[in-house]
Amino acid sequence: MSHAFALRFQQIVDQLSGGNKKQFAQLTGKSVSHIYKICRGNSRPSMSYLQELYEQYRIDLNWLLTGEQSQGANPAGVPQANDLIFAPMFDVQASAGSGAAVDMESVEDYFAFNKAFLSSEIRVSTEQLAFITISGDSMYPTLHDGDRVLVDLSQNTVQGEGLYLLNGEDGLMAKRLIQNSSGDLQVLSDNPDYKNWQINVNQRSGNEVNGKIVWCARTV
Repeated sequence: MSHAFALRFQQIVDQLSGGNKKQFAQLTGKSVSHIYKICRGNSRPSMSYLQELYEQYRIDLNWLLTGEQSQGANPAGVPQANDLIFAPMFDVQASAGSGAAVDMESVEDYFAFNKAFLSSEIRVSTEQLAFITISGDSMYPTLHDGDRVLVDLSQNTVQGEGLYLLNGEDGLMAKRLIQNSSGDLQVLSDNPDYKNWQINVNQRSGNEVNGKIVWCARTV
């Protein structure tokens, strides 16, 4: 089995399972060791297995076997709909500053994520996900103005230290939150030019945690 074939097969694993060979083995009904051997060029997949990959994920078998892409084909395949999670992009900004009013919450678009990628790379398993755009520079250099962040909406309780969406009197904002043993929240900005503050436990009802920021998409 050629090295080039092994590299192309690895691209299929990357496309369909975020590079996680264990997840790919589970998806396609093979042992993990067999998938590793194929990716290393030490084993040859059977024609029946390749046929299954084509039928389930529309792998371009011509490309896989020869390196020449068929016209109009997606070489590494297309994940099935039940392997995807569609995260809405809300038409609202989270201020990395003093807060932004939430007055336009319509869905602007949807982004598809492979469940295996979310599990292996971002380590989230929930389908309660959404994209929000960052406005301002109080979280610089961690978050930049214009960044689109993926928010796990199921994580609305602060655990340890992390980046969260806080919805308070001044609107929606992205901040680093730390909860102490008494239930008070420290609200921190990564940019030292901005002040930090604390939300006492009896003020929590007016300062809701809407979710945890787990991933960032940025144009470079």
